[in-house]
Amino acid sequence: MPPKARPPSASVADNSMTPLTAKISAIITATSDAMFLRLRLPDGGAAWHQTETELILKDQRGQPLVCNLTAYGLLMADDVLTRDYTYHIHGPVGVDPDSGAFIKHSYITQSLVATVKPQEAHIAGKAWISSTGKVIQVAWDNVSEEGEWHLTVQAEHEIFDPEKRTTLHFAITYCFGHFSPELSEMDNIQVNTVMRFEGLVTSKHPESNELIVQVLSHGFVVV
Repeated sequence: MPPKARPPSASVADNSMTPLTAKISAIITATSDAMFLRLRLPDGGAAWHQTETELILKDQRGQPLVCNLTAYGLLMADDVLTRDYTYHIHGPVGVDPDSGAFIKHSYITQSLVATVKPQEAHIAGKAWISSTGKVIQVAWDNVSEEGEWHLTVQAEHEIFDPEKRTTLHFAITYCFGHFSPELSEMDNIQVNTVMRFEGLVTSKHPESNELIVQVLSHGFVVV
């Protein structure tokens, strides 16, 4: 019999309106010129710009995997991303099953890192994610007689898509691996549980474009 579940120490305050957002911090390289997403605003105003960028993840062998990440920036003309420049960027992320991942940012959440593209191996799988999501699937594998096991959680998130002007619901897969919780905590991890995740975006599903995260810490949101 597993021990009785105890209240998780990482629980946060009750919030029935918790936004199911995911935010990443990543080093990306612009691969296109910035384009206006909509009609240009008057001079001196900020407007949505779209830039194609590269995010370096890892494939199943641990080798660098170049992935497209569309950057939507609410920016002044002087702040748009420059083709072939490398930036550190932070903001909400979304995943469209057809067009792939995108990030929303502004000039205060981007920093120029280099005008020369860094070696892919140095930045592969290093994007940091901090998110709140609703669990839609729970699985575990590598169960051993010693009580070792690996937890995998698929959680739903949402984001407003500035191009389609609609709210997008999407899933992210969270692999706990050696950071899997004790069995006594599993009663708290069920479908519809709202959880917080922090970790590294290591890869993506080749067909659905779903991001795959190595979880480093987690918590619960009481709703």
